[in-house]
Amino acid sequence: MLNMIEINKKIHFEYTKEIGQVLMNALSFSVALKTKDYSTFSPEVLEQMEKEADWLYEVTNWLQATIIQSLLKSGNYDSADEVINEFNCLLNLYDVARSREFTPSENNLFLNIHDKFLALLLSDDELITNLLGEE
Repeated sequence: MLNMIEINKKIHFEYTKEIGQVLMNALSFSVALKTKDYSTFSPEVLEQMEKEADWLYEVTNWLQATIIQSLLKSGNYDSADEVINEFNCLLNLYDVARSREFTPSENNLFLNIHDKFLALLLSDDELITNLLGEE
């Protein structure tokens, strides 16, 4: 992994809210699968989970795979393992934040990884088209 990221494509800042929500849903769903704590889920998500027993597992796997593939193809990582390790770090920090406030260094680390991921995801035209139906 490079310490600095390089983005040679347009960053679609206009979709920050939507793609940011996709990233946060991936974190929330991933942690919920591990902890079985669904208390922060919207009624719509809980209803979908009742309808389809494997829905949360399937959508979480799809979100993780989609995000990891997008980050990998950005050219800022040498391997899928690097992306997965950073994603796992973000997951662990998200889980910590559920139980206590971040220390300043934890907060900085979370924001650095989150913002790097978000910028890379926002520069993936194919991801935006597939998730939002827009270019």
